[in-house]
Amino acid sequence: MKRPTLVGLFLVLGLLLASGRAQTEGDTDWPCLGRIQPRSAQQIEASNWSVGAETMDRDYTRYESWKSYLGPLGFKKARLQAGWAKTERQEGVYDWAWLDAIIFDMVEQGVEPWMCLCYGNAIYADGGGTRLGAQIPQTTEALNAWERFVGTAVRRYGHVIDEWEVWNEPNHGKGNTPAIYANLLVRTAQVIRREQPQAHILAISLAGVDWQFADAVLKMLASQGQIELVDEVTYHPYAHNPDSSYEAVAKLRDVIDAYSKQIIIRQGENGAPSERRRTKALRNYDWTELSQAKWALRRLLGDLGRDIPSSYFSIMDMKYPDEMNRKGLLHSRDDQTVAYAKPAYYALQNLAAVFDMTLARMVDYDYHSDFRQSLSVFGYIHRLSRRQVVTIWLDGEVPSDDNKKTAVDLQLPMGRFQTPVYVDLRTGRVYEIPPKQWEQQATGCRLRGIPCYDSPILIAERNLIPIAPASLGP
Repeated sequence: MKRPTLVGLFLVLGLLLASGRAQTEGDTDWPCLGRIQPRSAQQIEASNWSVGAETMDRDYTRYESWKSYLGPLGFKKARLQAGWAKTERQEGVYDWAWLDAIIFDMVEQGVEPWMCLCYGNAIYADGGGTRLGAQIPQTTEALNAWERFVGTAVRRYGHVIDEWEVWNEPNHGKGNTPAIYANLLVRTAQVIRREQPQAHILAISLAGVDWQFADAVLKMLASQGQIELVDEVTYHPYAHNPDSSYEAVAKLRDVIDAYSKQIIIRQGENGAPSERRRTKALRNYDWTELSQAKWALRRLLGDLGRDIPSSYFSIMDMKYPDEMNRKGLLHSRDDQTVAYAKPAYYALQNLAAVFDMTLARMVDYDYHSDFRQSLSVFGYIHRLSRRQVVTIWLDGEVPSDDNKKTAVDLQLPMGRFQTPVYVDLRTGRVYEIPPKQWEQQATGCRLRGIPCYDSPILIAERNLIPIAPASLGP
């Protein structure tokens, strides 16, 4: 990995400082064993996680500013946008240098890019827009040029990219009807498959969970016998309470199943701001860096608990023409350099260190409790050791700025533990669970007085949590 040694040292020191800055209100007084040891992308074989690396095609972020934070985050994939207008400024002449520098460095860091082929090019008449909500290319000339661009991109990067998403939020663009998008999807997917027969094609990229738009598009593809062109449908379920969107997601799943049960759904773009601004999606709410970190963990673990591949938007704050979009894990200065890593960066670094593909979700992981508030509880089992990790959080409200924890009693009928530990995933701190607080029974595991709040905590077999040496602990 081409990263100065000092950068890695500064990241570790920053992580420890962030842990020290974390609010202690409501923290347990159980013995602290240390904190989660981060793992880089190169140290992880595979996981459920992508991080957003979008908008560089329009220079809203600059890769050189934040690339040293990518590998250490531990996410195995990154979503990019292709940048037709940035690459082809003169008809038929492609300048790939800017994208080469990004893609090949990501791969070297152990991160697999997946590419959203989106946004138009003004050098062609009716060639489509280049900003959020952009129109799809309309004319024969523009569509033919688009196909040439797509084919060239797939040939150039097909040895390192095999997941291609067709357009971004077409349902959000004025005048982009399902018929117009379906035509673009078929044409684009056919070009991709011609150049890369085993390519994985991601379709529709919905703004929100607009199952009606998806239904209309898939109906048109089915009528043309082209459903097999689609491997996944992606969607962007922005909601102030991230746990409130799953009813709509289930409806989207039902709509897709009516056409093909082979099509996967992927949460392809979702993030929360770290401060109150206009900040586009999820604006007009008093977000803070604390509530952002909680939101990010809940969104990604809520997806994992439903077997949905998931991406956080975005790694870096984005300087749009009209504002700074503060959904990044990294706080951007006005000159687009990194000021610091936010608490959400470290929270998701903790997530990546624990939840990789060595853990499998345990279907129908039940729990019993007299606790009156709504909880999310999901269980995971290590594929080799058969040891367990359980995620628990209060899911009924928008993430707050209050870290006060409430003692919760739980019975886990499928729970099996030998030496369980308690982990606050947001801070990364790992604690012993006193013997009086848990009991392994023939009927499952009984937990007593477990401190829970509106951010995920773990009950995990100790040897499944990578714990930093004491010298690196909090």
